[in-house]
This record gives sequence, structure tokens and C-alpha cells, in this order.
Amino acid sequence: MLNEPNLPLPHPHNNIILTPPRPNSDETALVTLLNSPKIYPHITTPPYPYHHDHAVYFLANAYAESARLLASAHTDQFVNGCPFTCIRFANSGQMIGVVTISRDNFPELRVGSEERGHAIGMNEGREVGGEGVIWMFGDYLSPSHHGKGIMTAVVRTIIHDWAIPRMNAHIIKASMHTDNTGSRRVFEKNQFRKQCTLEDWAVVPENRGGGRKSIHVMEWRREYIE
Repeated sequence: MLNEPNLPLPHPHNNIILTPPRPNSDETALVTLLNSPKIYPHITTPPYPYHHDHAVYFLANAYAESARLLASAHTDQFVNGCPFTCIRFANSGQMIGVVTISRDNFPELRVGSEERGHAIGMNEGREVGGEGVIWMFGDYLSPSHHGKGIMTAVVRTIIHDWAIPRMNAHIIKASMHTDNTGSRRVFEKNQFRKQCTLEDWAVVPENRGGGRKSIHVMEWRREYIE
């Protein structure tokens, strides 16, 4: 898309870029991704089954947030997130995945607990660019592109080309089900260290199989690379 801001991935993935959402063309790809049996069991926030109306609503809001962050980046030293959330091929524009980095919601603390509410409130209250802000990655990639090192490159690009210089990120976390070995490896390759493993911790919605799953919580600190 002409003049669209983006973050390019390094070689050998330089045919892939990270961009803001494209609400008028990404709906079908998003619906396909979030109904994939290799994706939806590992994530709990989006509705399932995922319909076109869900995609329209999500992309409109995500585009507005990206526009806000880009505007802030023109005037402010640091911004409160990353506007480049869509992983796509540079030549065709096809979206093949999504990556987000937002303020942590502390999945290692019990849902609904006073402790979790306090932690979220404290983290949300920290100033933009503050070294104490704790961030959290979320991501998913088309199964047809798993195992190629793409998501490893995406996470590395977000951290080094945006989160450090434009967010002043010092602490970033990621969590995943313990059976999601691929996701764990992505973050290990980006100097994330396992913070804890919580057995039978995450409640799985009935429409995703029900029950509970164990999770890993991983953490990256800027001091690990400096």
C-alpha cells in the first residue's frame, strides 16, 4: 500500500513486513486464521467460531489504535504500544498473522483476584516510556508458515526496531500453554527466560474444549541483551 508505514523483517524474511491493519482487505484472512484448529485452541480472547462481523469490528478498532499510536510517534518521544500489528507479504499484501504488544494483564495471577486487579491497575498507571511498565506479547501465524523462523524474526524486529527505541521497553512477558512448544521456542530464541510454569491454571472455554491447561510465563529484560 502506497506510503503505508511498516517495519520490514530482516533477511531471509525481507519479503515480509509488519503494518497497521487494513480494515477493507484483512477480514477474510483474519476469519480464516482464527478458525484454524492449529490456532484457536491456543488463544482465549477472540470469539470462536470467529465470524466476519467479529473481524470487521476488531480491525476497525485495531486500525484506530494504530493510527493513534502513529500520530503519537510523530510528536512524542515514547508511545504506549506498537502500531504494526499485521504480518504480511510485502508484494501481495496477504496477511499471514498478527502480533501485539500491550500492557501486561498478569496471567500468572488468578482471574478476578484482588492481587491481579491491583497489579493491572499499577501497571496501567505507569507513565508512557517508564522503565517499570511491564509489556506482554500476543501473536499467531498462519499454520502454513509455521516452522520457518518467521515469528522469531517478527518478535525480534518488534523488540529492537520499536519496543526499545519507541516504547522504552525494559520488561516484556509472554505466556503460552505448555503444549505449545513452537511458541515457547520463538521466545527462547529472543532471550526470554521462563519465569514460572503453572499447572492446570488457564481455564479453557467450553467452545475450545473446556477444562484447564498448564501455562508457561516467560520474561525478557533489556539487561539480558545489554
